[in-house]
Amino acid sequence: MKQISEALRPKERRIDFTPQTFRKALMILESFTMEQPEHTAKDLGYLFRLSQSSLYRYLSILEEGGYLVKDQSTGCYTIGLHILELGGVALSKMTYRRHGQPALDRISAELNTNANMGVFYKGDLLHIGFAVWLTGEPNYSVIGRKTPINITAMGKVILSSLEFQDVKDIINRYGWRPRTKNSITNFKDLEKELQKIRGQGYAVDNQECGDDCCLAFPVLDQRGFVVAAMSATTSVERFGKEFDLILKCVKKHAEEVTYRMGYNGLYPVIRVRNIEDTEWSAYQ
Repeated sequence: MKQISEALRPKERRIDFTPQTFRKALMILESFTMEQPEHTAKDLGYLFRLSQSSLYRYLSILEEGGYLVKDQSTGCYTIGLHILELGGVALSKMTYRRHGQPALDRISAELNTNANMGVFYKGDLLHIGFAVWLTGEPNYSVIGRKTPINITAMGKVILSSLEFQDVKDIINRYGWRPRTKNSITNFKDLEKELQKIRGQGYAVDNQECGDDCCLAFPVLDQRGFVVAAMSATTSVERFGKEFDLILKCVKKHAEEVTYRMGYNGLYPVIRVRNIEDTEWSAYQ
């Protein structure tokens, strides 16, 4: 039997179709985080092992497009306003965020505390809305801030709506990333916690992410599936004294947002589904 010509052999399937230049530009942008909002050109060159000439070509293009901006006094680069513009486009498409922001303002005004809204994104709880109690000592939130999904009240509400194998896959991929001694760091305790949340319809962060406590309810879409979560955050002392008041307030406004989304069933309810059946599958 004749040997098959190399030209006729089936080629291996190409997995990554992203041009390397494009990928490197994206990697430069993704290196800017809440924890590291600025970089010098030297830092970026060292981080990505780029020559000075190659690096400055990338920086020049990104700066020209408004994706990066350079502080002339320090020489540091940071994210430009065009990213903010694109982020605004993404937020404008989130119906639950449009309905949720006024509700967050009301929670904050009624409780004199901070209120937040978040969604699942790449293993984290991504903050897409907030309201700050300006007359107190606000712990300012930031749209776009990310927190490990398993250590926040909002994140646990979202996880409770997923099959537990999906939850395990998320944790195995991104890690536990505890913040305090109260952060859950094993599957047995996490599964027990998520079952409890499904039963009661809300979640509590008992100093699992920081010094304060948080209570969150789900936001449901028209089909009754969890698409986001809303919460109120306050001190440990106040949380214990005013738990029922906080619970009632957050539930009322999260339920209102849910009904504005077109859902008319029992609330709160957390329906479990496979992550592949949701829009979140794109954000794993």
